[in-house]
Amino acid sequence: MKPINLPDENAIDVCRVTDHSESALMSLRTIGGLEVASVLASVFLTIWVMIPLQPEPRWLIAAPGFFALVLILNSQRMRRERFGDIGLSGRNFAKAVRLVALPTLAAAGVLVTLGYATNSFHRTTHFWTNVLFLPIWAITQQYVLQAFIYRRIRGLLVAESASPNEQRQQTRWAIWATAALFSLAHLPNLMLMVLTLIGGLMWSWVYERAPNLLALGLSHATLSFLLMTSAPDWLLPSLSVGYKHFLYQKF
Repeated sequence: MKPINLPDENAIDVCRVTDHSESALMSLRTIGGLEVASVLASVFLTIWVMIPLQPEPRWLIAAPGFFALVLILNSQRMRRERFGDIGLSGRNFAKAVRLVALPTLAAAGVLVTLGYATNSFHRTTHFWTNVLFLPIWAITQQYVLQAFIYRRIRGLLVAESASPNEQRQQTRWAIWATAALFSLAHLPNLMLMVLTLIGGLMWSWVYERAPNLLALGLSHATLSFLLMTSAPDWLLPSLSVGYKHFLYQKF
């Protein structure tokens, strides 16, 4: 009788560890995708359902956003993502400013030129409130968009086992996917969707190279303020999104 060749026990252990690691990675990617879907669902629920219904008490409007924030914070805690990792520190600030400065100044120049050419410069209602609130709101949006959505989509699309060229292409898809989701969150304001798609591409591209939310938030706030004060009505009647857009809410 021929001897039976049994598989090496070490080889079996390695296969088991590899299979377990791949399974854990797939589970982590699936969870990341579900987390992104949950946060986006909260956004759409707020702007399409809660705001039109105007529930009493009024703080219920913020309930979906609050639960989304809890989900984001818990997700980052479970993954042990530190402030420096997600861009909430001084790390990478100078590099991010260098990368974002030129496209921000170029876009600002276009808006200022447009405002001057069409004589559409105007002072918004609640002007000083907007000046004070915009940077906070812009950084908050960048936190959700980059520190959470982009990082999760990147983890979903970019494979560690892929070649460098494949990873670069997968990263481009992650940037485009993030920008597209940011744009969709501004439905049905078509012009604002186009502008946020461009902005989402720019900010995600910078974040990939130098993750710093402060630099991106300042860029976001600057362009939002110029858009509010210089865009003519025929180009952008309002910044409203969701059901509110159909009521024509001027800014």
